[in-house]
Amino acid sequence: MRASQEPDAGSSNYPPAVYAVAENRRSVPPAGVFWWLGSTILLGAVIGVAWWLLAPTGRVFGDPVSADQWVLRDLTLAGLELVAGVAVGTVVAVRLRGPGVVARILAAIGGSVLGSLLALGVGEGLAYLFGPHGRDELPGSDFLLQSYGALAIWPAVAAVIIFVTALIGLARRRS
Repeated sequence: MRASQEPDAGSSNYPPAVYAVAENRRSVPPAGVFWWLGSTILLGAVIGVAWWLLAPTGRVFGDPVSADQWVLRDLTLAGLELVAGVAVGTVVAVRLRGPGVVARILAAIGGSVLGSLLALGVGEGLAYLFGPHGRDELPGSDFLLQSYGALAIWPAVAAVIIFVTALIGLARRRS
């Protein structure tokens, strides 16, 4: 401040914008929503590759002709999606108090649905391109998901974890 200037004691510019509290604490920047959506979709691609590599009758081990291993192929995807649902649900549940919680929850659950579908597409696509290939005379021997209910595990587990955590938080506030 120069000597010729008087201090501005009654200014409406205080506190400076850097230190001011955000007026709308419920909004979340679009980059945050895109991050949640994109990260869960990317996780779906990783799960699809892991499913193709780790499942019996997949790339690494197992015989696609053996019908005993077809159920294990579906259960491998279900297990991977269970782990992803727990991970996504826990990360979102830890951040329930932050701004833009509804947008984050919707992006995470929507991304989980899309990621689950992408995991299916990536796993089956890799099997189509690189093998293993089943026999034409033996239906079910191709690397395909037979139990489509396994696709609902990831978003359902994430949603249940978020819901239960929110209920516990509400119960603690009321008591």
